[in-house]
Amino acid sequence: MKILKAKRLTAALELCTGKLESAADKLRLARLSAGLLQRELAEKVGIDRSTLLNYENGQIPEERMEVSWLVKIALECGRDKYFCCNPYHIFLLENPAAQIKAYRKRFDLTQKAFAKKLGIWDTTVKRWEQGKNKPPVYVWELVSDLKPIEN
Repeated sequence: MKILKAKRLTAALELCTGKLESAADKLRLARLSAGLLQRELAEKVGIDRSTLLNYENGQIPEERMEVSWLVKIALECGRDKYFCCNPYHIFLLENPAAQIKAYRKRFDLTQKAFAKKLGIWDTTVKRWEQGKNKPPVYVWELVSDLKPIEN
C-alpha cells in the first residue's frame, strides 16, 4: 500500500510540473489517482491486464492505442474523457472523416487528386471519408496544420 501511495504522489507531482506528456503517463496518473490496481482497472474497463500494462509502460505506440479504451479508462478513473488522449486521439474521436473532407475541399482537391499528392490509392481516401478506415498520424498532422500539400 505504501508503494501505491508513493506512486500516486509521484504522479501528482508530475502532473503539477507539467511532465505528463504521453498517453502512458496520463493513464498511469488516472489509475493511481483513482487508487486502482492495474488488475482492477482492466477488469472494470474490460481489457486484458497485459494490454493495460503495455499501454502504461509505453510498449504500444500511442497511434496504435485503442482510443475507446483510453476514454473508458479516463471515465472509470473519474477524469474527463479526453484526459488520457493525445491530440491525434482527439482527432479520431471528433469525426476525422469530416475533417479530412473539409481539408480536401478547402484546397479544392478531389479525392483522386488528394490521394495522388499523398502517394496513396484514391480508395484509401474514400474509405477515410466514409469512416471505414482510421487515417494515420501524418494525415492528422496535415489536416491540423491546414497547410496545402506540396507537389
